Amino acid sequence: MVDYEACEYCFTTIYMFEHIYNTMYYREKDFAVLIGEYDDHKFTVIPLAQKQNLGKVFDFIRKYFKENNIKFQLRAATEEFVEFLEENYKGKFKYIEERDYFDYVYLGEDLRTLNGRKYHKKRNHINAFIKEYENRYYYKSLGKEDFNDCLALLDKWMIDKEDKTTLQTERIAIQKVLDNYEKLDVKIGGIYIDGNLEAFSIGEYLNPNMAVIHIEKANGEIRGLYPMINKTFLENEFPDVEFVNREEDLGIEGLRKAKLSYYPYRLVHKYTVLED
Repeated sequence: MVDYEACEYCFTTIYMFEHIYNTMYYREKDFAVLIGEYDDHKFTVIPLAQKQNLGKVFDFIRKYFKENNIKFQLRAATEEFVEFLEENYKGKFKYIEERDYFDYVYLGEDLRTLNGRKYHKKRNHINAFIKEYENRYYYKSLGKEDFNDCLALLDKWMIDKEDKTTLQTERIAIQKVLDNYEKLDVKIGGIYIDGNLEAFSIGEYLNPNMAVIHIEKANGEIRGLYPMINKTFLENEFPDVEFVNREEDLGIEGLRKAKLSYYPYRLVHKYTVLED
């Protein structure tokens, strides 16, 4: 299979949010196709296939849309896939850049060490955390016995948030991962302070060189806790990974500012593809 860098092509992401998009699957021996629904319109994504079979499988998807009188739409197309379409189907499609869904990719070493002047503020926050909670906190790789703590922290985190509908959808997604933890190839880690879980993160390998961070939650009232869980989770669970994908910002101003403050190595550009 092609090694995709976009978070949408990680099985856990697909599984976590299938209830949002009413995701349908079609699978044969050497490829898989996903069909979802967004804003009452069906869409597909890049097929999961060997590179040499991509054209054949893509034609199979287009035929499905045409035979069912559905306007063709492909979401989360990467720059590489857009180039493939232009080489093989030139002039047949138009492309809409989706900045809110660009993935933020960082150098793993940058996030694990926070070395250099650009991370000076992050180190200050972490040092303040360590000074305040020295001998009162510890990091732990989390297992089933800790998952009730994760949900309790999540519920506490949601109390003051406004968009309860979206957050409840995310909670369902997190619950699905925790319930099926042993079947998914994910790593979960958290920070306890005075015996209480105050931060946790969920991630996995997106490809052999890249980890993807699906979820990161922390008590925002504790200074330095967010950069601390970010750093220690990678140090403990992904100590050697070259790149870290921290997914998209969804157009949320505060989230975009936070992701940019870690100085991404690159952004994974994504497009919606429509057939002319």
